[in-house]
Amino acid sequence: MRNYMKSVFITVGSIALVVLTYVLSVYLFVFGPSFSRAEMTEEKIKKYFMTEEFYSQYLSEKSWFESKNPRHEYVVSHDGLKLAALVLPFDKNDSQEIEESLGTVILLHGYHSDPVREFVSLAHFYHNLGYNVIMPYQRAHGESEGEYITFGLKERFDIRDWMFKANELFGSGRPLFVEGISMGCATTVMSLGFDNLPANLRGIIADCGFTSPKAIIMKVLSKDKKIPTSSLIFTVGNAMSQSKIGVDLEEYSTFDAIDFNKTRAEQIPILFIHGADDDYVPLYMTSENFMRCVGNFSELEGGDLGNVVVTPNPQASKYKYVQIEGAQHAISNIINPEKYHSEVRKFLEKYGK
Repeated sequence: MRNYMKSVFITVGSIALVVLTYVLSVYLFVFGPSFSRAEMTEEKIKKYFMTEEFYSQYLSEKSWFESKNPRHEYVVSHDGLKLAALVLPFDKNDSQEIEESLGTVILLHGYHSDPVREFVSLAHFYHNLGYNVIMPYQRAHGESEGEYITFGLKERFDIRDWMFKANELFGSGRPLFVEGISMGCATTVMSLGFDNLPANLRGIIADCGFTSPKAIIMKVLSKDKKIPTSSLIFTVGNAMSQSKIGVDLEEYSTFDAIDFNKTRAEQIPILFIHGADDDYVPLYMTSENFMRCVGNFSELEGGDLGNVVVTPNPQASKYKYVQIEGAQHAISNIINPEKYHSEVRKFLEKYGK
């Protein structure tokens, strides 16, 4: 009997050790680096632009941007990090006979990226339209401090700080818009859950964002990396995130922020944009965000299925969804700049008053 019990303990212990080793190995290989800084190499930049033609256009736009000598500005985050941004003020010599700035646009880059790579051509576009442009480095990216990326959970506080910094720099008498790409998009949408946003915030341009940290992490684990124990890895990763970083990856989502935005007497408009060929952040995530905006979801008591009723949002016209055919992740403005610029112009003209 003693030998039998010993064998059982050895077997159970061996299985537990194998499981623990597997979970930790996958976590350290897949989950851990997702929260860490990543170097923006030339190889990554070229891969992002896909073709030599697009990469050459980027280099040309980058040269233009540098020639304008953008200045650096800083904010201190709610948890004590020094965050940096590149700032390009309005210049009437570049802005098609406009004598005064039309307002300010903040451009928020995505995961493991930087503002120049993702936004330099759009910075040129907004600058020539007559806007001041602010391009923050997200926490744990580039020139900003921070060790951990939190997929919008802490970053939403940062973009709120940049909104107030924009008004400190350029005044609150002109319209303020914020555009985000990918994680920057999700972060920007999540910031709509604050009740103390600047009064001159006129709209959000939301390009290819996800719905929640959990949703995008689970998609990457299960669909991209094809890990059969994705739920287990997420549970372990989330527990470590709560312990080490102080965030629960299920604590907030774009849905929460959108629902709060809909309680405002005057809802903040959103222009959603997504590349139709995006295989990283799925198209359905923007569709879900958009549908959350235009409909009001209420759950009735009773019934096995929960009986969800959807009624129209009275301010549904403040939300628009544009797909860019042939565009992969985060490059819609490169694939079809004419359509992209046209939709953005119409949005700015409608709400920038």
